[in-house]
Amino acid sequence: MIPLVSEKLEALNTLCRKHRVARLFLVGSATDETFDPARSDLDFLIEFQPQERKGWDDVFFQMLKDLEQLFGRQIDLIERGGVVNPVVRASMERTKVPLYAAA
Repeated sequence: MIPLVSEKLEALNTLCRKHRVARLFLVGSATDETFDPARSDLDFLIEFQPQERKGWDDVFFQMLKDLEQLFGRQIDLIERGGVVNPVVRASMERTKVPLYAAA
């Protein structure tokens, strides 16, 4: 895991509790040596706890905004259930790094 993420795990855990996240994983280039600090975004795979979902004020968009503020860069936030391509899903499952799991 890159230092950019590991140095902010406590703040990340706080966001996960705030937005009722069930599980959060780091995926993509930030999990290996292909991450470019000058150009790369951060990719997260997320599962929310059951809760009411509502339009543009949805917990997904609130979490996305908070992650972008925390890390100061573009974030790709992907809901785990929304990944339907089997090749993409297999790649994410194989390389994901767990960051948070609700108790």
